[in-house]
Amino acid sequence: MEGKKYSFTVLKDIGKLSSDGILIYDLKSDAVAYCNKTLAVILGMSRKKILESSYDVLRSRLKDDDEFLQNTLGALKARCKITNVELRVKAKKEKYIAVDAYWLKKAGVIVSLIKDVTNAKEHTNYLSEFGARKDTILDMVAHNLSGPLNMTTNLLNIVDQQTHGMHFKRIENHTRLIRENTQQCIEVINSFLREEHLASKDTFVETNRYDAIAKIRIIIEHFKEFTHDKALKLVSEANDLFVSGDDVKFFQIVHNLISNAVKFTPSKGTITVTVTERESAFSVSVNDTGIGIPEHLQPYIFKKSTPAARDGLRGEKSIGMGLYVVKKLVELMKGRLLFQSTENKGSTFTFELPKN
Repeated sequence: MEGKKYSFTVLKDIGKLSSDGILIYDLKSDAVAYCNKTLAVILGMSRKKILESSYDVLRSRLKDDDEFLQNTLGALKARCKITNVELRVKAKKEKYIAVDAYWLKKAGVIVSLIKDVTNAKEHTNYLSEFGARKDTILDMVAHNLSGPLNMTTNLLNIVDQQTHGMHFKRIENHTRLIRENTQQCIEVINSFLREEHLASKDTFVETNRYDAIAKIRIIIEHFKEFTHDKALKLVSEANDLFVSGDDVKFFQIVHNLISNAVKFTPSKGTITVTVTERESAFSVSVNDTGIGIPEHLQPYIFKKSTPAARDGLRGEKSIGMGLYVVKKLVELMKGRLLFQSTENKGSTFTFELPKN
């Protein structure tokens, strides 16, 4: 097949020099017309074997599901080109590739430029997981600090009441300084969390392939490290769920919902995260056995600086931004967010996102 003449001489010359893989596929004969040595290295196959391969053989080297691949081919046929499509290659160590493909109708071939992006993908995954761990730690630190700091404020109120009128000027001066320092610490925490929330909703949506269930597992495990008095569990029929979207924003959505559930669930309570897959979409539900949301506050929970903001069970101060930002992030990713809640029984927040 390699000897068959196409007007791709220049492309083949580039293929000899390129650090990216090049594949020319002949649709009429259902066979590979040309590939370079770099592609053989990326796919972990000999160049000779690739040149003898049909679509099914090449398909067997990919780990992505048939539905995603068929949708990708459909997009290629509709637009005659696709760019930066991320796929996974089966190998001893899983590889990630980014594909630009062009359907040249007159020649009856598909030309694909294939880049090995494994290192970049692993770096992105590391940053995403590191960010989730950072957010979880900061969230727990903020919650754990808010409780003692608010308790300090309450104790100061008691001291003020008991010493009022006794003219203990030195004590009054000390309590005033303690109160000011305590309030400053609380403001620092709230300001930091407010800025983190607001910044996230204004960043652009990046699209890549990620395992939604693996991301959720990471978040739950991080929360378990700091939440020993509550049960956190994941319920899913599938072991993995690969979807296309912004995995960093997905992390933020799930993290914020679980964080809220932890904050408003008493000791020995349960937080359950359920993943449900549909044909073209998937949903994630975060259910808790916490204090629930009073009916009169429910219309306001997604408002910016909402009047529905409440302190956590350990005195954690709310900045009134969490659910507002979660809703904005879900909408940015073309999804929808719903909730059900009964006071003193718990809440369930469910968001649905498209798979592709």
